[in-house]
Amino acid sequence: MFFGDVASAAMLSRATKDGRIRRLARGLYSADLRADPAELVARNRWPVLARLVPDALIADRSAAEGGRPVGGALTIVSSDRKEDLVLPGLVIAPRPGPGPLADDLGWAEGLHLTSDARTLVDNLAVSRGRGGRVARTLSRSELEDWVVRTSRRRPESWLLLIRARALEVCHELDVPERRSLVEDVIGVAAGTREARSGAGRLLGARAGGHEYDPDRVARFDELASFLAAIPSNLDVPPALPALVDEPDTSLPFFEAYFSNFIEGTEFSVDEAESIVTSGNVPDERPEDAHDILGTFEAVRDPRLRAAVPTTADEQLALLERRHRLIMGGRPQKRPGQVKEKPNQAGSYVFVAPALVEGTLIEGFRRLVDLPPGFARAAFELFLISEVHPYDDGNGRVARAAMCAELTAADQARIVIPIVFRSEYQTALRNLSREGRCDLYVRTLAYAWRWTSGMPWPDRAAVDGYLVATNALVDSTDAERSGVRLELP
Repeated sequence: MFFGDVASAAMLSRATKDGRIRRLARGLYSADLRADPAELVARNRWPVLARLVPDALIADRSAAEGGRPVGGALTIVSSDRKEDLVLPGLVIAPRPGPGPLADDLGWAEGLHLTSDARTLVDNLAVSRGRGGRVARTLSRSELEDWVVRTSRRRPESWLLLIRARALEVCHELDVPERRSLVEDVIGVAAGTREARSGAGRLLGARAGGHEYDPDRVARFDELASFLAAIPSNLDVPPALPALVDEPDTSLPFFEAYFSNFIEGTEFSVDEAESIVTSGNVPDERPEDAHDILGTFEAVRDPRLRAAVPTTADEQLALLERRHRLIMGGRPQKRPGQVKEKPNQAGSYVFVAPALVEGTLIEGFRRLVDLPPGFARAAFELFLISEVHPYDDGNGRVARAAMCAELTAADQARIVIPIVFRSEYQTALRNLSREGRCDLYVRTLAYAWRWTSGMPWPDRAAVDGYLVATNALVDSTDAERSGVRLELP
């Protein structure tokens, strides 16, 4: 992209007519004749803005969104520009106002973005959308939720500091009528004032003691919508009936065995079966053996294996019960107690401790709207895995809860064999980070078919099928050698 001062108007006109360049907007050209003009502008947004509106201060709604356009519009303050600047895929929407204050932030290409305090004060102004465009400032409830979201990313003292600075900004911008609104919004967020009727959902949840993670809840919404109408091309069976007298087959043992193996509690099948059959805990690995025993009890107990929540309180109670049973051999992991410190897998951080209960409650509200069976099972697994409510044992609890949803609907359970570990974890990871609902559902459906096809009532036959389907092959070795889980 380049600007109109690189050549004379006549030369640019001839080049445009000859098809050697194209005009994107007044004074703005490109020699790229193939790319989408909106993409060109998006990639070069800041150099273009700095050149065409050099005194631009990113403000209002766009400042609250971290400098991003919203609904195709970038809201700015400018003394030089009076009218909208319309570019392919982007409208620069200026308004008059003071330029950068001392603590407004430096931005790309010498531009500026309003500070947190000024963003709060500016967005307290009332505005209305026009021409189908979203309002340039946040609504009161949107602003309240912005304060809550931002406070999570800032130091603990942020609310006190922004309150003091925002009151100063009200004076500097000569808007004293906004001082009381600053006091009210920050007071509710800090817990010193009651939330108004109709407050933002995040602010209301914080005031009610059930604050949640909005980014995770947005992902739950995506998954719930997908599971409510699973595309037919994913070939998810409408039903795979459970076995008769399922708890008395070898399924509960292998469900517990594989669920622990995934988490690194590795025994041979014979060693694990001896522990479960005898109840004897080997002296050299007592905690690992208790993991096997606890998980086995959780998935074999006739009532607990089919127990599903009907209320949010029941959900929290069932999670606690399963976790106490599964992790009972590791008192240092605080069985049944919600985490007090953040936990993560690699660089991926799960839901913050203070948001666990509220996020689980929000997830439950979406769970109950899904059809019983596979849809609820898949949602429950992801909900618990993504929140990661405990110090350890989250995966085992999540898989037990998933299978309970299936058992409650008289459907076959889902077991993740050793060879399928990488596919399973990849599907969870891609759903968390990229929203790949399709991959997640396809992966679980394949494991569901495998579990349903296994001859669990016949222990000898199970051994043969475990070998024939490659179920016991290490997943890393399987990837390296091209081995995959085969259906029975």
